[in-house]
Amino acid sequence: MTDTLDLRPRDRWHLALHNLLSRTGADGLKPVSVRRDGDAFILSTTGHDLRVPSALLWRSYRRGWDARMKRLSAEFGLDGTFAIAPGEQVIDIGANVGDFALLAVQSGARVLCIDGDPTVVACLQRNVAPHAGVSTECAILWNEACELTFYSAPGRADSSIFLPPGDGVAAFTAQATTLDAVAAAHGLGPVALLKMDAEGAEPEVLQGATEVLARTRHVAIDTGP
Repeated sequence: MTDTLDLRPRDRWHLALHNLLSRTGADGLKPVSVRRDGDAFILSTTGHDLRVPSALLWRSYRRGWDARMKRLSAEFGLDGTFAIAPGEQVIDIGANVGDFALLAVQSGARVLCIDGDPTVVACLQRNVAPHAGVSTECAILWNEACELTFYSAPGRADSSIFLPPGDGVAAFTAQATTLDAVAAAHGLGPVALLKMDAEGAEPEVLQGATEVLARTRHVAIDTGP
């Protein structure tokens, strides 16, 4: 029911209009439904369900699951730019709800998902649970172990150590760590792909990843629009 979603009237109208237009097949649009599930939501489109922290994330799936996977493939090199063999290691920094991990695991890769927002990680863990090759870590990555303020904005996928613009942001203090420390704790060896979407903290994360980078074959970073 739309009255249980965390959507403003304008956003509810956009979702309703989208689903109306999707019936015509215009612009490749696909139906998207969102329903509340406890303290999160279940987003459903083209035969796939995904647990998400906010109904606002429906906008990433306007053209269905396959289109979303195709876009992620193109953004992070899994469209043929390079190949990941079965059993090879992928690290997904800024894993969010796990859609990239679900893409990478299709190749038989082992994926370590890292995200710093506990609200997001709770959804991530549910989404990847059926896949034995995917593990998760709730960690704020930085260039050293220290205490930082983290800003949670899961509805916009903008959670970061840097204050994002707009409303709906909650701040909390937590212990940060380095990627080298997380990788060592998980006993990771060679890394085929390091995918990163750290919402502006990419330089600091890389500074704390010298050991991991020395044994990484490919790095793909989301640097913004």
